Amino acid sequence: MEMLPLIVEGIENKIKKLIFRNQQLQNENRDLKNERSLQEEKIRQLTAKTLELEDQINKLKVSKVLTGKDNLQARHQINELLREIEKCYVLLNR
Repeated sequence: MEMLPLIVEGIENKIKKLIFRNQQLQNENRDLKNERSLQEEKIRQLTAKTLELEDQINKLKVSKVLTGKDNLQARHQINELLREIEKCYVLLNR
């Protein structure tokens, strides 16, 4: 019976350690979720910026082709744009 108080005290100490560790892990989990949210927002912004830059590149390519002296390449580019427009038109009429 003399050992019982020591055993109870040991269990209490282990419970306190577990509670403390649980709080630490909850805080770490919260911080990681916040960080993930920030990273996801950065990804969205960078994706949008990439799409914007790709659009600018395409516009520059088209303007370069259309202002250039290569009529065959200009016609090819125009035909490609028309096909793209037709695809969009078909999607809109669904």
